[in-house]
Amino acid sequence: MNYKDINILELLPQRPPFVMVDYLTDYSDTQSSCCLTIRPDNIFLENGCLASAGIIEHIAQTCAARLGYYNCYILKTGVRLGFIGEVKDLCILRLPREGELIETTITVVQEIFDVTLVTAEVRVGTEVIVTTRLKIAQGEASEGPSSSLSPEEKSI
Repeated sequence: MNYKDINILELLPQRPPFVMVDYLTDYSDTQSSCCLTIRPDNIFLENGCLASAGIIEHIAQTCAARLGYYNCYILKTGVRLGFIGEVKDLCILRLPREGELIETTITVVQEIFDVTLVTAEVRVGTEVIVTTRLKIAQGEASEGPSSSLSPEEKSI
């Protein structure tokens, strides 16, 4: 399957301008990846770089895209809200710059009930720029995947 063809808004509870992933690049039960191009209108852009809060949100939304794919395409249910429970061992080697494409890979370390512990690695090309661990808690399911999308969002 070409994951890039999936409208990312079908997988996420977030809506513009707070969407911090452009597309899903890979999915498996234990590992997924998403990309984001750092654009000049990104709400987390500071002094030409994506701020650390934007990086953390991008990683969390990579987790959300993985769960969204699982819920929508495998379980055939709605997207679930998620919450960052913990950020641990955050190591920012450098901030991504405007115009750069970042790809984040998350690896599931453990899933217990509705809590998922992941490790994350953010890269620009082959350069690792951020590593961390996140704990994500899932909330209730929302409406079906595309039923709440406006006509404009469906065309993204």
